[in-house]
Amino acid sequence: MAIAHRGASAYAPENTVAAFDEAIRLGAAAVEFDVRLTADGIPVVLHDATLDRTTNGHGAVARRTWVELLRLDAGSWKHPRFAGTRIPTVEEALRAMDRRAIPVLELKTPLDPQRLHRLLADHAVLDHAVVLSFQAQLLAKLHRCMRRLTLGLLANRWRPGLPRLCQQVDAQILALSYSALTLQRAQQVAGEKRRLWCYTVNDVAAIAACTAVGVEGVITDYPDRIGARPKT
Repeated sequence: MAIAHRGASAYAPENTVAAFDEAIRLGAAAVEFDVRLTADGIPVVLHDATLDRTTNGHGAVARRTWVELLRLDAGSWKHPRFAGTRIPTVEEALRAMDRRAIPVLELKTPLDPQRLHRLLADHAVLDHAVVLSFQAQLLAKLHRCMRRLTLGLLANRWRPGLPRLCQQVDAQILALSYSALTLQRAQQVAGEKRRLWCYTVNDVAAIAACTAVGVEGVITDYPDRIGARPKT
């Protein structure tokens, strides 16, 4: 399954509606995006804790109100044709996808479970969305409040017991860095009846390797490369 990393971020500014639209146009089955909170508590879509890399703003996202973020340009850094692109709210991201792709929300900061429930329910994706986090305790808390929600534990390196930890916090998915992937580890994940995703996989040969060991979902900047064959 092609999971567009922050949207089709190779072609459009990451974590913007433009990137989500492009990912869907390219056939991505799912679109992953990052969630942070503004100073006034609005869930917005941005990867970094600061605004400097992907906008013309500066400083911490958590110290800016939503109205302040509205004034920023989140597209020119990628290409002049994206000038004026805004940082979307999570609600705007879900509306843009409109159930055309599975929304995959990576929580960069804790989000109130009731608020998350309302957001997903209002867009009829409660049984459709996936929520990812590096924090196992956060996932466990979400599961207690929303047992219908599909959860995924992110891991940037392999640790003994990772598949079992997924089981303990009711995370159906282990999203593992591609650099930590081996056949034996993939088999351990399958043995605990967890689904395995890998991130961030952009090389066609690496995508083929993921498929060969049983990876179900590939998080990639190039969703159009899923299904392509490596050159011989």
